[in-house]
Amino acid sequence: MYTNKTVIITGAASGMGRAMAQAFLDAGANVVVNARKAEDFIEFLADNTERHAQIKTVIGDIGHQSTGQALAQAALDTFGTIDVLINNAGAFVPKPFLEETEANLDAYYATTVKGSYFSAQAVIPTMQTQQDGVIINIGSMWVENPLEATPASASQVMKGAMHTLTRHLAIEFAKDNIRVNTIAPAIIETPLYDNLMDKEALAGLAKLHPLRKLGNLDDIIAWAKHLSGQGGRFVTGQTHFVDGGINSGSHLV
Repeated sequence: MYTNKTVIITGAASGMGRAMAQAFLDAGANVVVNARKAEDFIEFLADNTERHAQIKTVIGDIGHQSTGQALAQAALDTFGTIDVLINNAGAFVPKPFLEETEANLDAYYATTVKGSYFSAQAVIPTMQTQQDGVIINIGSMWVENPLEATPASASQVMKGAMHTLTRHLAIEFAKDNIRVNTIAPAIIETPLYDNLMDKEALAGLAKLHPLRKLGNLDDIIAWAKHLSGQGGRFVTGQTHFVDGGINSGSHLV
């Protein structure tokens, strides 16, 4: 299904980005992946020694417009097409509102908002020429369902901007058959959460979901493939909550 298709993924060094890159590669796609440091891809490349011809790495700060342009150019120069962009780069850093700093806010804005905006800006002209393309923004369920116990207003404001960007791009470029959607996860088991808390605390968070379990990387991969494949051909401008039911309501009292 993805043979000769090119998928660009930002923030692909670890977690969801890395997992999606591997999944699309396994499905036959060419992947263009971005991270800040070349060493972030040592393991990924070592795990795929026989597929190097399907992989192009672009090193750079996604918050710079030039990095988005480099991603698009690398895709065209190496594979000749840009079929899917997944704006995955971002941050979730719990911190009380009154303790946030200007430096943190600037960093979240650069990575999440500017990175996604400029990456989309770089790939859309090619998608317009093709009259076909998919952009998937990785947002967050917590944008609309904040937790008192885990305040994260700064990073979630930026994720909220992703939800808004999705709707605006979807309408502006619908005439070009470019479909733009958001995947908004709840708690997905990734190295990010492993670094934030111990296993016992993480298991306790499963109780927040009406389904009483955590999400996993396969849940995100399935939605990314759905939206970039046949299932997404008539779907655009939507936020898809992959959240174990949280956005529908709470079972907690």
